[in-house]
Amino acid sequence: MFSLISESLPFNWEKSDFGKQKHCLKTYEAIVVNCFALTSKSTPSAEFNYLKGIEHSRVLLINVPNDLPAHITAPLEERKFTFLCDSRTGQQELIRKLTSGLQNSRVQGDGDSRSRLLLTKREQQILTQLTTGEPNSIIASRLHLSEHTVKNHMYNIFRKIGVKNRLQASNWAKLNLQMEKI
Repeated sequence: MFSLISESLPFNWEKSDFGKQKHCLKTYEAIVVNCFALTSKSTPSAEFNYLKGIEHSRVLLINVPNDLPAHITAPLEERKFTFLCDSRTGQQELIRKLTSGLQNSRVQGDGDSRSRLLLTKREQQILTQLTTGEPNSIIASRLHLSEHTVKNHMYNIFRKIGVKNRLQASNWAKLNLQMEKI
């Protein structure tokens, strides 16, 4: 699945294991969940409980099992999750539906992402420097700031983009800041 999507879709995207990175999902234009692990058993699975807890305006579900009962699908439909394809869908149809779903989410999400990610010019400069992997002392020296000021900016950046550490912030910057800057 990973290699098929990587080779076929012209979008910036990131793969994560099920349940990882829940804290920074809001920074993405869309969340695509491969639902092959969902089952039709009567007790809700951990995967189902995780899905119900996703806080995002655009969730696209792929490889949804055909026999899911209403007590599993109804809560997901209420959350306006998009069921793109079931587990019987062929590769080409999956790619077509996924491309369409991602393009639609990009059109709907552009205004949202701009309004909620208001980084100042200085924060963008610091975030760009962060992608080099240098410590705060080097970043401070390059930008003629104190280490304390850089640390304060880092705190504000992490809060604004919804990440918890430097690696996540660097990955976010590589996906969301203009490529010429990085």
